[in-house]
Amino acid sequence: IDMVALKHFPNIDKEKAMCRPILYSNWLSKDYIPVDQEELRDYVKARLKVFYEEELDVPLVLFNEVLDHVLRIDRIFRQPQGHLLLIGVSGAGKTTLSRFVAWMNGLSVYQIKVHRKYTGEDFDEDLRTVLRRSGCKNEKIAFIMDESNVLDSGFLERMNTLLANGEVPGLFEGDEYATLMTQCKEGAQKEGLMLDSHEELYKWFTSQVIRNLHVVFTMNPSSEGLKDRAATSPALFNRCVLNWFGDWSTEALYQVGKEFTSKMDLEKPNYIVPDYMPVVYDKLPQPPSHREAIVNSCVFVHQTLHQANARLAKRGGRTMAITPRHYLDFINHYANLFNEKRSELEEQQMHLNVGLRKIKETVDQVEELRRDLRIKSQELEVKNAAANDKLKKMVK
Repeated sequence: IDMVALKHFPNIDKEKAMCRPILYSNWLSKDYIPVDQEELRDYVKARLKVFYEEELDVPLVLFNEVLDHVLRIDRIFRQPQGHLLLIGVSGAGKTTLSRFVAWMNGLSVYQIKVHRKYTGEDFDEDLRTVLRRSGCKNEKIAFIMDESNVLDSGFLERMNTLLANGEVPGLFEGDEYATLMTQCKEGAQKEGLMLDSHEELYKWFTSQVIRNLHVVFTMNPSSEGLKDRAATSPALFNRCVLNWFGDWSTEALYQVGKEFTSKMDLEKPNYIVPDYMPVVYDKLPQPPSHREAIVNSCVFVHQTLHQANARLAKRGGRTMAITPRHYLDFINHYANLFNEKRSELEEQQMHLNVGLRKIKETVDQVEELRRDLRIKSQELEVKNAAANDKLKKMVK
């Protein structure tokens, strides 16, 4: 890209014009202009706090790739008939980022709730609900659908038609169609349009759907059906903007690990780095603190799984997809184990402190009893002496 740009624009300042990352947004101003990465990160962090309170309390670490994906999704949501195909491994943040950007743009999120008895009729009813809300009620909707929700090939056929034409033929028939026309007429009148014929109303309905509905389809690249879906669902790839969520970089893994362990007491003032410690994060401070060394080790352990997978593949053994979700689970397990062991140690220390306090109280009580005994002994000696004196006088 740089070579092509320099070929056609030889007089530009290469360092300034080609400086990465190239981020454009209108979140920080009214105009769609280049934005500074750190300013954008601070703004998104502030918005995320509100998002956590209002919508979804899911921890999200804003490493550099996340900011890039957020802006890509935002660009598509601002376009009529802007649909997304997000391909990424489990735990990459496809659904969470889509929900956040939808919330940022004032879009309602609709996700189908698949259950064991979910059928094509249930899916049709979900589609009717989405189309009524976006077409008749002028509601902006992000329809997020995961590939695991596709229980039948008919689901994809309907989605293909919806993506291509903004409608699903045969979805509204009989009483459903009559009710739709009534709702369309009411919606058009609210916008000051007087439409009488069913053809005009239905045309207005589809135009509203095209303008207000955004479909987000999420897929896993490791799934066996990805190639088949590409062949059998052309609209899915032709009408959607494909955004590929690659595997997390080493920097992303380190930033996520550091964020997820931020509330743990991992600091050791006198920590000495061991003689052998593989450094996988090239920006790791030298010498690293105890916390930084632990996060670096977590990243190293996660990356060794890829090497183990490669060795198994060479031997013809069974391999598995290593995803960011495995890394998140690994960090969570470590945090839980750390807190569990810390609680055990604190409980043991509490029992020890209680025992020591009891011993100290016993020692103090014994010392007090000894003092009382000495006083009593002295008093007894005085009384014995007085009694002896009286006895002697009585004998005389």
